[in-house]
Amino acid sequence: MRILRLTNSNDFAGDVSDSDRSYRAVEAAMEAAFGEPVETIRKVIWPADDLPDSVERWVVQYRPDIVLLKPNSFWYAYESVPARVRRKLGWLGRAGQSVGDSGFRAARQPWLAFNPVFPKFRYVAQATIGGDTHLPVEYCLANMEAVIRRVLRHEDTVLVVRGSRGGRDRPELPKKVAVRNDARRAQFRAGMEKICAELSVPLLSKSDKRKYDRSVYQADRFHANAAGQAQQGEFEAQGMVEAWRKHLEGMSPAPPVQSPGAR
Repeated sequence: MRILRLTNSNDFAGDVSDSDRSYRAVEAAMEAAFGEPVETIRKVIWPADDLPDSVERWVVQYRPDIVLLKPNSFWYAYESVPARVRRKLGWLGRAGQSVGDSGFRAARQPWLAFNPVFPKFRYVAQATIGGDTHLPVEYCLANMEAVIRRVLRHEDTVLVVRGSRGGRDRPELPKKVAVRNDARRAQFRAGMEKICAELSVPLLSKSDKRKYDRSVYQADRFHANAAGQAQQGEFEAQGMVEAWRKHLEGMSPAPPVQSPGAR
């Protein structure tokens, strides 16, 4: 069995060992349930006009049995200070662009992003300077719908969309930022529920809101550590096993229909 996992940096970031990543828990659960080895191909995605083309190219190239699509709230909900700086200083031309780009590069440096001091600096910056989201919710929804429709062209491939586990409170964000973040998440969730319902695509989701648990995050407070990866893997595995089992049931030949006069 081959899984094409359209994912994000959580599958790669930090010092979590490969064996503890959430996709490994999915592989183990699928192997246990169906008795065959599982291979996962991971591709980090970002909404863009050419993403549907890229995804369809991967489906043709790798011929997966299952595609797991993992939309990421970082695209549309997270308020980035470097993005705000770059847009506000756009009138400065190349100089303004450079200042914003420097902020993005700094935030991507592991020695800084995973420094315990950095989340405190980020909190203050969001509360004072403010931030902008990378992309609008509406664009992300339209882009995900386009991706879903491309995958559905391939009838032998099962598509599963990974939704929210119910959300959580956000003490790591300033209060007003957290309110806006939750509103965008709710808007995206409602949009994805509508898309998946209309296209008959399984959507893995829960509705119970969780308390923030610092123990399941790495030092950057973004990416899951081994404990967080285990929780995410269990959630994904349950839904994917169910989706594949339903697919197999649908492939089973129907029992012969006996005519009324047959003996």
